[in-house]
Amino acid sequence: MKRLTTYYFLLLTGFNVLFAYYLTFVTANYKVVIQDALEGQALPLYTEWFCQYLWWPWVGVVVGVIGVVLSLVGKPKDNVLKTLLIVFLIAEVWFMFATVVAFHFPWYR
Repeated sequence: MKRLTTYYFLLLTGFNVLFAYYLTFVTANYKVVIQDALEGQALPLYTEWFCQYLWWPWVGVVVGVIGVVLSLVGKPKDNVLKTLLIVFLIAEVWFMFATVVAFHFPWYR
């Protein structure tokens, strides 16, 4: 484990596991609580969609594990792994931002 990208992928994999567990607990009763707060109004479609599809942090875990394995095997060059890491981070940040917007969107009606 001499490569720095191995540690980055391990860190991101761990954070994705924590985020996936946290997201499942948060969304367990989110729809019920928010509908009570909105007095029976329907949730926005964007919020419904993100409450239904909570698989994307697990995709991040799989990509992180693949990155760790590729980094340990050492077959691709370090530049390829850094590019994969940057693309992974950009996609991860976009999905996290979209999730936060989806959960706060009902409050701005």
